[in-house]
Amino acid sequence: MEREETKVAFGPYSRIGLAAVFLPLYGGPVLSGWAGHPLTTLPVFALTFLLFIAATRRPHLDDAGGRAALVLMAVVQVVLASACFAAGRWIGLVAGPLALTIWLPIALSAVAALVGAWRYSDSAEMDVFLDGAIDRLNEIDRGLVSDWTDIHPEPAAATTQAVERALSALAALPRDARAGQIDPVVQRLEREAGIAAFDPLYDAAGEVDGTEDPRIDRALLRFVASPRIRRQLVERGEGAMAAMLLLNAADAGVRFEARSLLLTLIDEGVPVDQLPDPVWLDELSEAFPGEGYDEIARLRG
Repeated sequence: MEREETKVAFGPYSRIGLAAVFLPLYGGPVLSGWAGHPLTTLPVFALTFLLFIAATRRPHLDDAGGRAALVLMAVVQVVLASACFAAGRWIGLVAGPLALTIWLPIALSAVAALVGAWRYSDSAEMDVFLDGAIDRLNEIDRGLVSDWTDIHPEPAAATTQAVERALSALAALPRDARAGQIDPVVQRLEREAGIAAFDPLYDAAGEVDGTEDPRIDRALLRFVASPRIRRQLVERGEGAMAAMLLLNAADAGVRFEARSLLLTLIDEGVPVDQLPDPVWLDELSEAFPGEGYDEIARLRG
């Protein structure tokens, strides 16, 4: 009897069994958002979710109803992936960015999807579970995605073009370009696009896989150095977002500017929940001794 109870406790529909599949499945985009990966990863996660759901629900594609069900599944998975990614971004704002290669969260979700498809395919019990779970998740997701898209709308074509021009101008500068060379570029970007340029510029900065570009990183920090842009970011709860992305940059000059921006925000009284986590600042102090992260932690309080 004890053996039977143990088997049930760890079975496919036990809490542990479900968590073993769904936590890594949905944890992938959360980790990706936390690590500040580009939004182009979202379709990958949505497709992974769709393959898992389609494998377990197996819609009949030989009739219109089955095809409509597949389209509905696809829409739901895009919403779920976006919500998880948005939740990760919010965690990154509170706890600081996470250094992860872009492939690790994708692999985590993909493996979970494969395991889940194998364990739950062609199961009536899984149909019931998913119907209830998706209904509950959609209620949560509508709130998360609504909040995220209100603050981070899809950039307009004019904004995208302005950012692309700025990136081209930065690429024409030497890699060790300083503030005097970068400021005219970001000042023009601010005039053309304003705060709307922050998200695409943020997505272009801060790569940690050997492809980081200090010109783009400095441009992001100089863009946020504008009092108007900085004030708008603080108002939407993201005052230190750019600084936190680059506190551990490979380039020492970029780290210096990120720390300077953070000190400015502290002097201006930015809410403490927008500042880096003290534990992370301690880790940065150990990784980059003598660069002043311990002083930032002390001022943060």
